Amino acid sequence: MNMDPVFTTLDASRPYFAFKQEMTRIGLYLPKETVIHFSALSRYFNNLLNNPKSDFGRMFWKILAVKNGGIKAYKSKRINFKFKQMMKVFGQIKKKVKVHKVPEWRSYSTCKNCGKRCYPDKFDRWYFDDEYNNYCNCEIVNCESKIATIKRDLEMKKRSINEKKRVLRLQLLRLDDRMEDLVEKEANVNSIHHLEKMKPAFENMKQNAHYKSTRVQAKKALDEMKKFDSWFCRERPNANYKAPLGAGLGAGAGGR
Repeated sequence: MNMDPVFTTLDASRPYFAFKQEMTRIGLYLPKETVIHFSALSRYFNNLLNNPKSDFGRMFWKILAVKNGGIKAYKSKRINFKFKQMMKVFGQIKKKVKVHKVPEWRSYSTCKNCGKRCYPDKFDRWYFDDEYNNYCNCEIVNCESKIATIKRDLEMKKRSINEKKRVLRLQLLRLDDRMEDLVEKEANVNSIHHLEKMKPAFENMKQNAHYKSTRVQAKKALDEMKKFDSWFCRERPNANYKAPLGAGLGAGAGGR
């Protein structure tokens, strides 16, 4: 059965049928939160979509809910897919706004009526007893809203994280400087390998230099180089070695 509206002219029917033919694609890309009014559509199409008796509207909301909103594709015509989409979005928003819990010690605000600290959203014995009249006792408080308190807490935590990030960046810069210093020291230490290549030249200077002072300096340099030779040895004398007690006496007794 054809439930399409009747148009007086062909030109008047073209927007309707063009929209009808493409509503599957439109339903795929429309935002899920849009469940009442589409500003891009004329009043005619908005009224058509929101008419509970419109088969065209029901089909559109079904496509939007099933293809875009993840709603089960029920076959019954009694299913209000628009309402199911609304309830699903409502449930998602409820979960999102409850995802952050503000600590009690940050949940207080200041009442503009009396200028005192207040905690209106939850019973607290400390605020209720108020032995020293330090807290708000107004029947109706005028203070920061609950959502503003949540946003304030989120902003404070964001600032705290940004400060930690700033400190860590400074630490990273210092670590980079230390790393550059260590790389430079490593390159300097590795220069010890050049000493072995220089020994023949110093030996030649020690033997054949024209001046005696040069030969003496070359000999001293070679003697210093020999000290560095031990740096490559795994086995070497232990400067902290202490002979066991009585080792010398035993050797002497055996000699008699």
